[in-house]
Amino acid sequence: SATVTSGGITIDRKAAQVFRGEKKIDLSKIEYQLLSYLVENREQVLTKEQILAHVWDTQGKFVDENTLSVTIRRLRAKIERDPSHPEHLLTVRGLGYRLAREDGR
Repeated sequence: SATVTSGGITIDRKAAQVFRGEKKIDLSKIEYQLLSYLVENREQVLTKEQILAHVWDTQGKFVDENTLSVTIRRLRAKIERDPSHPEHLLTVRGLGYRLAREDGR
């Protein structure tokens, strides 16, 4: 569908806009692509390698895990109420990341 909502975060794909509740969140292109990928695969653990290959390597420009960590941190700062205790964008230690279910698990 054109609009996807997960955990209070809404992505309007036609307008390429993201909202937390009613508040519009300004994201960079990479942040938007990362969030979209996580929403498309919500509740699934995505490895760092999967994310890097899908979000960054689309044009043969592979980057390292540090770039992913920095982008995750920036995205959390924009979508989480308390980025140091994320409710939406969760780290799965040793594996990667996942977007929490609607009920926050």
